[in-house]
Amino acid sequence: MSEENLEIVRGIYCRTLLLDPDLLEGLAELATPDTEFDFTDAYPDGKVVRGVDGVRRTAANWPWDGLHFEPERFIDVDAERVLVFVRAIATGVGSGVPVERPTAHECTFSDGALVRFKVYSEREDALKAAGLGDSSSTQPAVRGPRNAGRAR
Repeated sequence: MSEENLEIVRGIYCRTLLLDPDLLEGLAELATPDTEFDFTDAYPDGKVVRGVDGVRRTAANWPWDGLHFEPERFIDVDAERVLVFVRAIATGVGSGVPVERPTAHECTFSDGALVRFKVYSEREDALKAAGLGDSSSTQPAVRGPRNAGRAR
């Protein structure tokens, strides 16, 4: 099942994605209204919301314009989880200041459905949460992007 989940996630992140509609539409195909989207690590006032509609409501209040993600690396964590290293790029609302930050998205599946999506502000924290230690260690099943935007 882990290889199947990895390919599903690769399919969603096959190119640079705008949060809305690109990423959310891709996730909506796999999510249920009860899917948990966890932003507690990414924002000081981050929330846990349910379903893609909950993400849209929450994102409407974020201080970013044109938020999009460039996939950089895919990690097949276990039978249920796939970790994606992404570069988040946006422009500050009001300030117009460009922002670029490496982050991580953890996708958890059960019976083919996305049941949890967690955003990590620090990739190292995502690796630790996945039980993979630090990014300098040798990690099996680490795969670079296939047909992704700029690979790093």
